[in-house]
Parts: sequence; structure tokens; C-alpha cells
Amino acid sequence: MKLAHKAILGACLLWLVPTAHAQFLDALRGHAQDLKARFESNQTIQGITLKRGEIDTKAKGQDFLHSSSGQWSVIQVGNQLFLQSGEDFRSSPGPDYHVYISNKPAIKDNDEFSAAQIEVSRLKKPNGAAFYLLKTENIEEVNSVLIWCKQFKEYIGSADLSSVR
Repeated sequence: MKLAHKAILGACLLWLVPTAHAQFLDALRGHAQDLKARFESNQTIQGITLKRGEIDTKAKGQDFLHSSSGQWSVIQVGNQLFLQSGEDFRSSPGPDYHVYISNKPAIKDNDEFSAAQIEVSRLKKPNGAAFYLLKTENIEEVNSVLIWCKQFKEYIGSADLSSVR
């Protein structure tokens, strides 16, 4: 192997090893946070339920390592909208789960993720109830919810949200 090729290969390895190490440590920290949050108390908000839906447990993106189930709702309190996971919500363990909403139907797999999904927050509680303040006050902008592993770009679960009235 030529000296120039060895130098390039060495530089690439020096870059990859710290990057992989950092990603591994981030994943480890994320899993520790996920485990801790599983034992926190349920968090619910009282208001008017405008929409509701169930995670599609038969979606193409769900598998043994990447899955969730349970109910999600949109709750109105005054002029504010909140997204609420139900006490029956469950997700597989993960390091970096985030909640997204969309005005489009729920995506069902990794390759469908796009700018149509708007990030709400890091997932507060990987099992049980938690609520999230939405930036919008327009209920028409909230037709689906998505749980997504941001670090590994993995689909965890989604639900279409339908009006309850």
C-alpha cells in the first residue's frame, strides 16, 4: 500500500473511532434516561379531548426492537393544545426517542419520515401517561403523532388522530 493511502486510512480510522465511541456513550446515556423515566409517575392534564388515536401496532416499521402501543390524545386547555399519551402507552427501550406531530396521516416506516413531521419534544415517559404543550393552537395541524428515535433514525410507532366529536 502506498504511503499516501496509509495516511488517508489512518486519518479515517482516527476520525471514526472517537465518533463511534461518542455515539456509543450517547446511546448508553440515553438508555439510562429511558430506564429512569419508566419508573416516574403518570402525568395527565385535564381539559377537552378533541382527537384520539391508537398506535398502529401492525405498521411496517414496528419490529421486536422498535415498537410502541397505546393511546394518544389532543387535549384543549383554554387556547392551548396538548398532546397526551395514555396510561396504556408502552415503547421498546431506546436512547433518543422524540415525539412528532403532523397534519398528514401517520407514517408507517423509516423511509416515510419527512419535513411533514414536526418535533414536539423528547419523549418524557416511555411507558404511561405524559403530556406535551404543542406550539400550534390549530387542531387541523394535528392529525397524527409519531415516536421516532432521533439518534438512529428509527420508526418506533405512530397513530392517526381522529376527532372525538
